[in-house]
Amino acid sequence: MIRKFIQFAIEKPLLNHILLIFIFMLSIFAYINIPKEIFPPMNMDKITIKGGYAGTSADILDKMVVQSIEDDLQNIDALDTIKSSIKNGSFIISAEIKPGSDNILVLNDVKDVVSGVKKDLPADMNEPVAKIKTHAFPLVLIALSGDVPKEELLDRADELKSELSKFKDLSDITIRGDAEEELDISLNYPKIKAYGLSSTAVVSAISNISSIFPIGTIKQKAHHLYISTHNGEKTKEKIANTIIHVGNVKLRIGDIADVAFKLSDEVELSHYNGVRNVSINVTKSKHGNAIALVKEIRELLKEQKKKHPQLNYNIYTDTSVWIKNRLNVVFSNIVFGLMLVFLAMLIFINRGIAFVVALGIPVSFMIGLIVTEILGDSLNMLSLLGALIALGMLVDEAIVVAENIYRHLEEGMERKEAVINGAAEMFPAVLTATLTTVFAFLP
Repeated sequence: MIRKFIQFAIEKPLLNHILLIFIFMLSIFAYINIPKEIFPPMNMDKITIKGGYAGTSADILDKMVVQSIEDDLQNIDALDTIKSSIKNGSFIISAEIKPGSDNILVLNDVKDVVSGVKKDLPADMNEPVAKIKTHAFPLVLIALSGDVPKEELLDRADELKSELSKFKDLSDITIRGDAEEELDISLNYPKIKAYGLSSTAVVSAISNISSIFPIGTIKQKAHHLYISTHNGEKTKEKIANTIIHVGNVKLRIGDIADVAFKLSDEVELSHYNGVRNVSINVTKSKHGNAIALVKEIRELLKEQKKKHPQLNYNIYTDTSVWIKNRLNVVFSNIVFGLMLVFLAMLIFINRGIAFVVALGIPVSFMIGLIVTEILGDSLNMLSLLGALIALGMLVDEAIVVAENIYRHLEEGMERKEAVINGAAEMFPAVLTATLTTVFAFLP
């Protein structure tokens, strides 16, 4: 069978040339479209459920929703360890999937659990979302700094985030060093005393209102009462006109306090070259091309710099640089391998065979790129490591086949027969050697 295939290829040189050009063109398109990243995508066999209700304490969230979800998750046989992390206003439930289970089917079961619990939750609560946890694909970190007010820096960061959101293959854009808008309630103690009330009773009354109509976390600081607003549905006018009951007295918050919005302190601080800044963490989707995306992001930052020359836009932790360096290593090894094979064939065999063997190595890599694109895989550290291993195997096997063909030529066999016999004779040995390596990496 293999002998007939080799004979057919030898007798159709025009078809070979057309096929070679076709493979070359397809490999170029495949290389352009293949995602390039550091690590391959992977599922972590874990399902996360995220949800929240602004202003509610961790204890209330636990009783309201988390315990119900956990109890129902216990009935799913495919789930193993279930863990929960609850803080004021939000929660995360993590459930590990047992080995051998169908992740999609398990996810659907978990979504059914969430749907069953959802009908008993408040209408304005953030709906819990269940999804399979996947490996993140970090792309770049952008540092935004400048001698401008904090509010303007945050506005420009939000503007940049909006522009980045238009990019097709970006999955998540997170602003670090951000600050939430808080509702600042400044208590007027003379007015409180005029009503014959105590400040402690007033704070307690406002706290009770906040727990019924979730606004956020309340913390007392000097003569101020801060209520952070997460959902943005409340206005300072509505808060000022809210009626509270302090003992037997009924009054509006605005009667005893001034209401205004302010920026809270940052939950996490961000620095670049020792300067406080707002940083933007950008991750890409599974199918995103890191090198192309970073190039587009750099162009966007140039445009933003022209619009806002008073600001500095800097990129650091650029993963595309690492990817390009590893691609360059592979390409340099391919070129070195080609030169080595060509020189070895040229010295020990002859020029014609050396050229054919050297041509076969890049063609093999072209076919590999096409198959990678068809399968939806990516160029990453693992696939590039596999390419280096394959390069060594190709060089070894090409030399073995070429030497056998040359042996037949030296024995006086006609060239066509020498090629057919030489390649066909070595096919079982080469195939066996290749399969042993493939099988070794299959697990």
